Amino acid sequence: MESLLGVGVWQLPIALGLIASAIFYVIEIWSAYQFFRPRSALLPPFQPPVTVLKPLKAVDVELYENLATFCRQIYPSFEIICGVADAADPAIEVVRQLQHDFPHVALSLVVDSRVYGTNYKVSNLHNMYRHAKHDVIVLADSDIRVGPEYLAHVVEPLRNRQVGVSTCLYRAVNTGGLPTLIESLFINTDFANLVMLARKVEKASYAFGATIAMRREVLEEIGGFLPIANLLADDYEIGYRAFQRGYVNELSTEVVDTVLSVGTWRRLYDHQLRWARTYRVNRPGGYFGSILTHGTFWALLNVVVNGFSPLSCVVSGALLALRYVAAARMAWTHLKTDHSVGALALVAPKDLFVTAVWFAAFAGNTVVWSGHRFEVNRGGEMLDLTATPTMAMPEAADAGSETRQRA
Repeated sequence: MESLLGVGVWQLPIALGLIASAIFYVIEIWSAYQFFRPRSALLPPFQPPVTVLKPLKAVDVELYENLATFCRQIYPSFEIICGVADAADPAIEVVRQLQHDFPHVALSLVVDSRVYGTNYKVSNLHNMYRHAKHDVIVLADSDIRVGPEYLAHVVEPLRNRQVGVSTCLYRAVNTGGLPTLIESLFINTDFANLVMLARKVEKASYAFGATIAMRREVLEEIGGFLPIANLLADDYEIGYRAFQRGYVNELSTEVVDTVLSVGTWRRLYDHQLRWARTYRVNRPGGYFGSILTHGTFWALLNVVVNGFSPLSCVVSGALLALRYVAAARMAWTHLKTDHSVGALALVAPKDLFVTAVWFAAFAGNTVVWSGHRFEVNRGGEMLDLTATPTMAMPEAADAGSETRQRA
């Protein structure tokens, strides 16, 4: 009768979830320890000239300071190209102020409205890339803040010609509000640990929008930006396409900051759902299997199904303790975030929210991104359900609306 009621049927998946989660937490802890331990630099500096592409739209929280950190790089030769699609974009004023405040930096602005696909960020990148002078290209999202030796560190792996893409981890900076705190906990205790897990179970075939550094020849070999102009996961696609061509993708030791201001619970849900559906579309097998790493969910299910028996409470308590060890070590020891004990206590409730989003990701194919709602097909291509602007043909590269300004 017990099995007919479903209790016995649940025992096997619960056991698998508990065991798999425990194994994954141990692997994450060990992998993070190996990755973050100090390394000695024995090779001479590798510092080729670099072009940094910064796609902008509107004014993100603390945008000026985010961009200013790129202007303060201790690096012999680099240029920064900022790009917007709209001549009335308020981010333009921020760039102009930076040009005034950092006259020694080769900082230019490209205003170009041409669109090549439904991923408008990629269209922006393509329009900026046409002006890039140097053969090492670094892409970094507008909400990223870096240290003064950032370029030196992220470019270093490209010394090896077999490395196609150098990317890096990021830690979230919470600018206030509970939804923003939950998102920062996701980045600092979930995402970073999943990257550590991936280092041990697969070859790196990905890149992160926080930073993508690559040689121009590699970018040209994968076709540049236009082949991914309709795809949702542009950062993943760049890394994956380089990997497909036999290159190694390297995770830099540099950790950058992403400055968050989520604002509302709806925006938090939209962000998480977009991330989950991006993962599901690009790596369906991995996404489905990732439920086994949701240890908090399995711990809760274990005690509920087993009627809060003493044994189930002990097992679930031990798994939750391991989960918190992994989270605390990543957030405090490795990423060195300023999360308080009270904030870190929210890891378990946040985990259950993430599990709910995991299930919700199967309930549709739409995502919300930068004020637009998109439908995403199985190949990762997006259809803008909000408004579809006129697309520019790739061969019309010298036509259209474009303005370039340099300090």
